[in-house]
Amino acid sequence: MKVTNISSSKIYLADLKFLPQAQTEGRRGEDQYLDPGDFVYLPNTSEVIRSALKGDLKRFRNTGYITLEDIVTLANGSPGGSVTLTHNFGFAPSVLVLKKVVVGPVTTWVDATGVVNITHNATYNSVVVQNTIPAPGNTDFYIRLLT
Repeated sequence: MKVTNISSSKIYLADLKFLPQAQTEGRRGEDQYLDPGDFVYLPNTSEVIRSALKGDLKRFRNTGYITLEDIVTLANGSPGGSVTLTHNFGFAPSVLVLKKVVVGPVTTWVDATGVVNITHNATYNSVVVQNTIPAPGNTDFYIRLLT
């Protein structure tokens, strides 16, 4: 899950710790400090998902301090616009891409399979998402790297 600090303050994500059932059980937590403008890709552990559903990630998102994942506007056409996401995982993550569809007053996000090209670099440290929609204009995409 990508977390981006869009505020002007340094933030601390304190609830990303594993909660052991016993003293002998444990693993490293994913606590993070994020300076203004910084981002981090967090593994999709139960602690991170819990935080996004009801913890620090949800609270900071609802107050406008952070964004979760990427929403990008890419030009349509041939070739279409593209975005490079540098994650530094060292392995190829699964990539979920949704496109924004607006019909009258209703906005929905639909699967973008077939309208984007997804390319991983040779060292699996970044991924390029390219819009292949031929019609003129721009399209908004929601991109999530699944680890």
